[in-house]
Amino acid sequence: MMMFPEDIILTSANREEIHEIKSDYPFCLRNIMTRLGDMQVVTWHWHEEFEFVYVCEGELEYWVGGKCILLKKEEGIFINSNVMHQVTVPSSKRKTEYQVFMFRKNFLAEEGGLLEKLYIHPVLAKKEFQAVVFHKENSEQKKLLKALQEISKIQEEKEFAFEMKIRNAISNMWVDFLQLLNIDSDDITIKAAGKEERLKRMLSFIQQNYMEDISLKNIVEAAQISEREGLRCFQEEIHTTPFTYLTEYRIQMACMLLQNTQDTITIVSGKCGFQSSSYFGKVFRKCMGCTPYEYRKSR
Repeated sequence: MMMFPEDIILTSANREEIHEIKSDYPFCLRNIMTRLGDMQVVTWHWHEEFEFVYVCEGELEYWVGGKCILLKKEEGIFINSNVMHQVTVPSSKRKTEYQVFMFRKNFLAEEGGLLEKLYIHPVLAKKEFQAVVFHKENSEQKKLLKALQEISKIQEEKEFAFEMKIRNAISNMWVDFLQLLNIDSDDITIKAAGKEERLKRMLSFIQQNYMEDISLKNIVEAAQISEREGLRCFQEEIHTTPFTYLTEYRIQMACMLLQNTQDTITIVSGKCGFQSSSYFGKVFRKCMGCTPYEYRKSR
């Protein structure tokens, strides 16, 4: 089933709600397609599940670990559990399709068991890698990309015992992935955990209070740091300012309301924290390249 970015749900704590994941089968495969004109696909978020991504068409930008990683067609990336990341597209004039494979650690190994201790815990707990990029030119990385395609095929065909076949395929892929980390780790080293946790608290505060008139002081108090340190944290980790992020998040929420409700543009403006509908229209046009009315009409 094809999804669009607006189908992805973020909780008030900025964690992504993976509604397809079930407790008795903690795996899901998302086929996502961006719409023309959309630049930001998914804002900064994190989730407990491991994430593997495969780009089917177009190009994708993954922002993680203070860097922007450009993924081209037939390339992929691994995102570790609870690592902050953002997804954008480099060109709003080109359609992008990609697949997201998500699973929890207990999909591969029993909680507290030997397999978890030996083969899951080193990646999960030590956080040696925030992200690992897979290029088709590298034979070891290409093997993982092919494994993702095979898992996709199994999911699509849904033949007898396909759930077990998927788990077996992911287990085999995970073994190759662990070997890759020691062979050719195109990785991004985790930075100080404390800094990322402070940023998460500030992002969560914005997520929960974007509809209100909030100040820089309010934002940094959520992380119990100074305004100077808060500004530095945003700049070093996600290359933006708190207010730029706040504005972009408000616009993203406005897009969701314009698509999914019948609220007037004035009401949408107020719900998203803008003081006037005229200012909202001005900011919306700057971010999205069209008016709120034009955006709603095109959906």
